[in-house]
Amino acid sequence: MAGSPHNAKVKTLYLSGLEGMKAEVEASIFPGLPSFEVVGLGDSSIREAKERVRASIRSCGFTFPNQRLLVNISPAYLHKSGSSFDLAIAMAILLASDQVHSAYETVTIYGELSLTGNVKAVPGSVSRLLCLPKDDCSVCIVPRKDQEEASLLGVSVEGVDTLFGAISIVSGEERCGIPSFDDFPFSSDLPEPTADISSLRGQPSAARAILLSAAGFHNMLLFGSPGTGKSLSARILQGILPPLQKEEKIALLRVESALSVLSKENIASMERPFRYVHHTCTPSAMVGGGRSAVPGEISRALHGILFLDELPEFPAHVLDLLRVPIETGEMKVSRNNCTNIFPARFLLVGAMNPCRCGKILENPSECTCTPSMISSYQGKVSGALLDRMDIFCALNHISEDSLLETMKGDFVPESRSLRARIQEIWQMQYERCREMGIPPCRNGECRECNLGEIFRLPQKEMEYAAMVAHQLKLSVRGLQRMVRLSRTIADLDESRDVRNEHIVEAVSFRLPAWGDKRG
Repeated sequence: MAGSPHNAKVKTLYLSGLEGMKAEVEASIFPGLPSFEVVGLGDSSIREAKERVRASIRSCGFTFPNQRLLVNISPAYLHKSGSSFDLAIAMAILLASDQVHSAYETVTIYGELSLTGNVKAVPGSVSRLLCLPKDDCSVCIVPRKDQEEASLLGVSVEGVDTLFGAISIVSGEERCGIPSFDDFPFSSDLPEPTADISSLRGQPSAARAILLSAAGFHNMLLFGSPGTGKSLSARILQGILPPLQKEEKIALLRVESALSVLSKENIASMERPFRYVHHTCTPSAMVGGGRSAVPGEISRALHGILFLDELPEFPAHVLDLLRVPIETGEMKVSRNNCTNIFPARFLLVGAMNPCRCGKILENPSECTCTPSMISSYQGKVSGALLDRMDIFCALNHISEDSLLETMKGDFVPESRSLRARIQEIWQMQYERCREMGIPPCRNGECRECNLGEIFRLPQKEMEYAAMVAHQLKLSVRGLQRMVRLSRTIADLDESRDVRNEHIVEAVSFRLPAWGDKRG
């Protein structure tokens, strides 16, 4: 009928927090004065898409409709943002104006357009591809760059560099396909550790603490005077952690892709993340949030290390935000009338001085801090956070002989061999979990109630652990963390059961290094 609108619809995928979301882009062309409106609760980046789409369509040799044009992005009750809607809007307009005829029943498409019709990659590719419809999608068109992520996830997509390439695929004239990978080509070798454990001279207690932390994925607090090797110890810990498993890598890429477009090196590397967080970090930067609800540092450290140097310098409310994610492994952030759940399974490593000047431990006569200043400084780290630490390790200035050894440089690298040993211990822990019928996890991550049965503590050892915890006035959480650390010590000793000597060593690392009564 004359004057009836011309309609077309395509599907698209967008990012909300860390989740990939499905949407439909509908285009209708009506008779009337030329106009172009986009509705559907989009932000300014979507409203600006009108000019990018108009220029791209004309650059590819097609005609932009000279009539009233209305584009709707549904569901219209959900807030949307980002430039990934450009390609879907352009394709819907071309289909509605009958300049392009689809050879497929359903088209799913996303990507940013340049003014010349080039298709650019957008953040969030992994989350988008994970929510890709399996049954009702005839063809999925994405920026060429996203083919690497698609091959990693085993998803069939068509990658394009230009709007004209997308038109050719939709018309059925061309199928680009993706490379065929039996296994994604991850980097098989981790890079050389930035700091080898052999360089930690004269600190046997710290070396043991690092080994235990890695073997069971235990949170650790390093405590000592300036220059005793606290930051070095954290770097050494990263170097002995085994590579990421494929499932862990995909989860980490999902976080990183929500923040930026991934590079090939980011995708291929299997090294565990190390996030060095400065004490000026804001709450939203730490746990996630902001106007668009993006992941924070605790999510970017997923399956790796979150290192907080100068712990008392952090605002108390920022540190206390870590209490829930440490226990649950996730962080819930509410923004724009919806709740985003960010993953937060990380190894927390904190470092702090004993006082503001840092001399109270080894040179009390030179310390310029008053008792109230020392108490105030140490009290900035709450007892609740200390209670969530598994290992407390004090570092002291090393002897003259050890200082001499640090200048010789004749270290025999040990971190690589330790990494293989840690990998074996993790596999042992995973297998024990499978035998007990619980999800595989490392000792420090186990949150089951029956730890005595799972970790194989005989009755006598359980009674001894309870007695020690009572005398030290440890909380239930403190007792559980002591038991988890005892199990890791037993694993390193290749002992089937936890014995009293393992509990004794765990207690020596469980007490706060400054000897107060907190935690």
